[in-house]
Amino acid sequence: MDEAHTSSSAPGATPEDALDAQIGYNLRRASAVALNDFAVGLADAALRPVTYGMLALIAEKPGIRAAELCRLLGMKSANMAPLLAELEERGLVERDDHAEDKRVQVLTLTPAAREAMPGWRQQVRRHEDRFLQRLTKKERATLLRLLRLIWTDEGG
Repeated sequence: MDEAHTSSSAPGATPEDALDAQIGYNLRRASAVALNDFAVGLADAALRPVTYGMLALIAEKPGIRAAELCRLLGMKSANMAPLLAELEERGLVERDDHAEDKRVQVLTLTPAAREAMPGWRQQVRRHEDRFLQRLTKKERATLLRLLRLIWTDEGG
C-alpha cells in the first residue's frame, strides 16, 4: 500500500492542506483503482467503463435516442459518435431511424449483446465487490449516496 502523504512542512500549511486530506486527490486515487480493476475484470469482453455504461443504458432503455444517451451519460455527441461506431462495428449496437422522425436515430442492443449483458453485469458486480471490499454494505450505500449528491441535480 502507498505511504500516506500526511506530513506538511510548508510554512503556514495546516493538516487540511496535506495532499491526502484533499477530496479531489482521494477521488482520483479511488478512481484509478476502480478503472484498473475494471480493465482487468472486463478485459475478455474488451469493455471500458464508458462503453459498458453505454451498453447498460441501451439495455435498460431499448430504443433510446442517441441524444438522450449522451445526456444521461453526461457526454458530448462528438465524443459519443466514435464510441457508438465502435460498438456497432463490434456487432453490439444497432442504430435505426426513429419511426416518426427519420432524422433521429434510436439505439438497441444486438441479440449477441443482449445475450452477453447478464454476464457483463455479473462481471461488473464482481469488480465492484473487489474494489469496495473494505467497505461494509452500509458504507457502500453511503458512498453511493454521497457521490450522487456531487454529480446529480436531484442530490439523492
